[in-house]
Amino acid sequence: MKERRKPRYVQIGDALQAGIEDGTYPLGALLPTELELCKSLGISRHTARAALARLSDAGLVLRRPGSGTRVIARRAAMHCACEANSTEQLLQYGKASQMHLLSARRCQAGTDVAEQLCIPPGTEHLHLTGLRRTGADGHPVALTEMLMPIHADTPIAELLDPARAEVALARLLDMSRLASVEQTFDVDVFSAAQARHLDVAPREPALRAQRRYVDNIGRLVMVSTSLHPRERFAHRAVLSRGGH
Repeated sequence: MKERRKPRYVQIGDALQAGIEDGTYPLGALLPTELELCKSLGISRHTARAALARLSDAGLVLRRPGSGTRVIARRAAMHCACEANSTEQLLQYGKASQMHLLSARRCQAGTDVAEQLCIPPGTEHLHLTGLRRTGADGHPVALTEMLMPIHADTPIAELLDPARAEVALARLLDMSRLASVEQTFDVDVFSAAQARHLDVAPREPALRAQRRYVDNIGRLVMVSTSLHPRERFAHRAVLSRGGH
């Protein structure tokens, strides 16, 4: 079977990472700006942002509005990439749980959110918060914050409507529409407000799962951050040889 070609933003991100690793861009150096990449490579602003975001996620660069993208490490942090046939399989919740929307609003991006979404500070985006519960007893298993840049085809009205948001999210995150989903797992603690939603004690350890969804034309669709009580989530990955 013919190997699927990497999306353009992944190719550019890989090339820049190779330049960091071989010293073309030494520690402390500034990478080309989004506009410079657009002009030199003939790509869109979305593609340039997504490429640079890959380097930021890998811990190789620090991006600050007005200061550029600066190299801070020669080697990427270790990560794991897994394939999945569906979003349910990727999230490992299956049909045993359901997302309940707690809040949804349009708001302007501060510096931190702008960095995550690769948009200028002050740009409008969508901010959704949902609680995932098991279907059998309604027990809460995860609190999820969803940040979404607004594109021309983003179904804003549906996503802001609690009655329609779940269906709209499922459609946006259908694996046939996505080029990649990157997962990062680390540890956090619950704030008092977060703990109340999940019936745990404040400052209790939490497993944090962040996912970046990129569509088939290289646009960032969503950055989600889910907090799980330690005893209510386990990540399982199966590694196999290609073709087996």
